[in-house]
Amino acid sequence: HICTQFASVGFYVGVVELSLVSANQLDQQNVNLNLTLNGAGEMLGEQAEAVRKHCYTCITNTLNSLLLMSQGTSGLNNTSGVKVSSALEAEKQLSSMLEICYRSNDEIFHIFLYDWLIGNNLINRLLDVKSSYLEPYLRRSTKQSDNTAILEIMWKYYEKSRNYGNAARILAKLADRESSSFTLWDRIDYISRAILCAKAGTTEESGQFLHELEDKMDVAQLQLKIHSALEQIKTEEAAVALLELNTLHDISTLFANYAERFNLSECQLAILHCAGHYDPPLIQKLWKELLSQELNATIDLPEISKMSSLRNKIVTLGVNYLSSAEKFFPLQFIVQQLEVISVRGGWEEKWAMETLLQAGVSHAHLHEIYDTLLKLKSTCWEQLGHPFHLHTVIPILLTSYVAHLNKTVSLAERKPIISTIQDIIDTYVVDLQASTTLGPDVTTALTRFKSLQSSFSRQ
Repeated sequence: HICTQFASVGFYVGVVELSLVSANQLDQQNVNLNLTLNGAGEMLGEQAEAVRKHCYTCITNTLNSLLLMSQGTSGLNNTSGVKVSSALEAEKQLSSMLEICYRSNDEIFHIFLYDWLIGNNLINRLLDVKSSYLEPYLRRSTKQSDNTAILEIMWKYYEKSRNYGNAARILAKLADRESSSFTLWDRIDYISRAILCAKAGTTEESGQFLHELEDKMDVAQLQLKIHSALEQIKTEEAAVALLELNTLHDISTLFANYAERFNLSECQLAILHCAGHYDPPLIQKLWKELLSQELNATIDLPEISKMSSLRNKIVTLGVNYLSSAEKFFPLQFIVQQLEVISVRGGWEEKWAMETLLQAGVSHAHLHEIYDTLLKLKSTCWEQLGHPFHLHTVIPILLTSYVAHLNKTVSLAERKPIISTIQDIIDTYVVDLQASTTLGPDVTTALTRFKSLQSSFSRQ
């Protein structure tokens, strides 16, 4: 009754102080403190808890009224006597009263107050508390069976107090937490936040943990890639797998249980690359499947669309894998596969060559590959009805190479390179002229090489 009178005249300090003094007088032995901190379940502790709760409720009743009024809610259920002129005034008085509460040295009251703040979803206000009681409270609360909400608060508390190492570890724990309410994106977000916190740390331990988190993120990104691929497979089995992928898996499980099982060639290749597992026969097999799957996906589209789609795929993969010394981008194998696809589809002769240049392969290196393939004298070109196909493509490549040199290299630097190219062309011309087969491909190749030779003489 006295607290109600105090509240009616805006004497909120009196509400807090009277309630806390009463609680301490009625529980002078701090029985309830021992009950809370040590888990003792004695009847005496339960009585003390009831006494303190009755006193603390006088404070929270007033806080409840101020909170409702600050949110624009009418005071129909206002039994605490609070009278304010506006929502803005209620907000001001609420903040003022909370500051008074925070200054209390009654630890049991702090626990009661923190429960009230969390119960009313006032997390930002909780994180503003400057008290030595808050961290122990949060630590004890994490021992609950369902402590996800507390862990969410705890990492934010550590981040705000600049204890970035602890914040990162709690975020990592949340990422791995068994919960059907977490999506894969939620878990990746936790890892991302953990990485940011670990980077803000300054200890050697933080650096090691950061490395572990970055590895974890790499694997999680692979899992996201698999998830995206499975979304395109409209089967019940894939639907079940998608649900399973909302929990983080290790890289071996991702490969065997998902990427390999569902024949996701691009995902398998990405996993091998991430793991640094170099298996040339498997990598070539995956590339062949990958190219076939890409063509099948565009089978009903016009040829120009097929060419564009496959080029985009190759360019993207080139950016990802060419930096790893071609281990996972087997250039010679890919060149041959793309040229075979180009011949079968009746595509432009320059398509494969231009695609690989766009992917980041240099002119010089690409010519080395084409030259090697030419010297291998594979029977596949004859089987395709174009035994001199590579001969017709190489002059296009060399013409592009020379144009590139003219734009990017000084005359003094490019002269020896041009001289080498001229010698190479002479060799090609001699080989073609010595051929017993004089089909249209041979004629085309000779014309292109001689045209290139003529351009040199004009320079």
